[in-house]
Amino acid sequence: VVKTKGQEDLDVPVKMQRLAQWCDDVNRVQRDVTYDFVYVDQESFDDYRPTSFRQLVDSFTEYKH
Repeated sequence: VVKTKGQEDLDVPVKMQRLAQWCDDVNRVQRDVTYDFVYVDQESFDDYRPTSFRQLVDSFTEYKH
């Protein structure tokens, strides 16, 4: 799951915590697909300009547990 955001709202940390919990929950009840998430804020995306999805996933680790 990729979450993009132009500006950070006050509720973003709570939303990301819930998304992380959702990924944990769905991964616990099935093994076919492993779900994870990445939070991509616009400012960092513009600064780092990843050139691949792998770079994006590896570079954007905010809100990961």
